Amino acid sequence: MRPAGFETILCPVDFSELSGHALRHAARLAACGGTKLVALYANWFDAPPYFTEGRIEELTREFRDSQTEAEQSLAAFVKSTLGEQAAAVEIRVAEGLPADVILARAGDAGAGLIVMGTHGRTGYNRWMMGSVAERVLRESPVPLLTVRGPSGGTVRRILCPVTDTEVSREALGVAAELAGCFGATLIALHVREPHAVAAPPDLCAWMPAEERARCNVREVVRHGDAAAEIVGFAAEEPFDLLVLGAPRRTFFDGLVLGTTTLRAVRHAPCPVLTVGERAR
Repeated sequence: MRPAGFETILCPVDFSELSGHALRHAARLAACGGTKLVALYANWFDAPPYFTEGRIEELTREFRDSQTEAEQSLAAFVKSTLGEQAAAVEIRVAEGLPADVILARAGDAGAGLIVMGTHGRTGYNRWMMGSVAERVLRESPVPLLTVRGPSGGTVRRILCPVTDTEVSREALGVAAELAGCFGATLIALHVREPHAVAAPPDLCAWMPAEERARCNVREVVRHGDAAAEIVGFAAEEPFDLLVLGAPRRTFFDGLVLGTTTLRAVRHAPCPVLTVGERAR
């Protein structure tokens, strides 16, 4: 079955090995749900203010030529990464800084999911966590799947931390739909922190009606710091995907993410799908 809202998947790439891993994950999700996959590359040019008008015009012409080369390179990258699956992938090259392009094109393409690579806490590239990936995570109106390495194949086991919140209900619903799509096992983890309330009594009641009839959720309760327990549990068992509700709150003139979300994205050993509250 197709996960609700995932009719189009957007996967930004930068020709790195890491973005190749992200593209493979995106293709796997697209194949499972029969959804459209769009591969995106951001190409940008910003002339220094001291350049002469003639020099800027010359560089602008060169940049336009590079757009065509970028499209060819992107098509070749998708082909080398996905093989025969590449024929079904839509290629897009857009001018602008990566984060701006990703957020804008997600809206233009009607994307229901963004899939992109991130190095997590350490390592460096221009889309490292803390810059582009973190901004997209903070500002994206749709779920974001962050990938830090290759996968072992299909999705067989999904972990979804739960709390008694609306955003957690959204995340569990998405996790259940993905579990149904892949025929995967879904494990719901509730971490009881010292100040927290008891675990929700009926997780199946949170799920979409079509999933409820075949609700097969293994529930696990642990005690301690939420982020540490989530990351620790994800490392103890071989999970292929972590689905996490990501509440956002306004701070001055921007949106910020909770520390549990950021720590899970940075340190979890498997891909992390962050889900915010869906627009009503």
